[in-house]
Amino acid sequence: MLNSSVKLNKKRICRYVFAAKLWDNSRNRFSEPVDVLLDTGSYNTVVHETLVERHGVMLNQTMMTAVGGFKGESRLCVLHKLQIGNGLVLDKVVALVVPFEGELKDHILLGANVTNNWHFAISRYDNRLDITEKFSKETLAREYPYRYCFDNKGQMMAFQELDNSV
Repeated sequence: MLNSSVKLNKKRICRYVFAAKLWDNSRNRFSEPVDVLLDTGSYNTVVHETLVERHGVMLNQTMMTAVGGFKGESRLCVLHKLQIGNGLVLDKVVALVVPFEGELKDHILLGANVTNNWHFAISRYDNRLDITEKFSKETLAREYPYRYCFDNKGQMMAFQELDNSV
């Protein structure tokens, strides 16, 4: 069980935004911080295609989704690693690749496929998000606990069959 704490962005008081780092495979290190929006209403983590090029692998799988005004087929990707706070590293996070535009294009929208594995508390008073990973026995049995997503009916879809090169 890992614990982490991150500061929320004070400039975005209407949203829960914090900085995290993505693994850059070409440089073999974590990137400069990227903004992460904790999306408590989303089943899945969502990224823009431009983040996948350096920080993940596009899969040949698609699924229908509706996110932020977009409704249609989205490709799936696996982000190599996402570092949150001091030491919490999520390996092989499955995300939807959605062609959204505007100010959130370079953000990661973190959904329930990640946050369902956490006990977390959001404090506007302390301007902080505190996270403790808490995996169920079923999740602990998986090699990579963040390697799944939800379909549009809320049913979990696991991607354990993917090889370890992803």
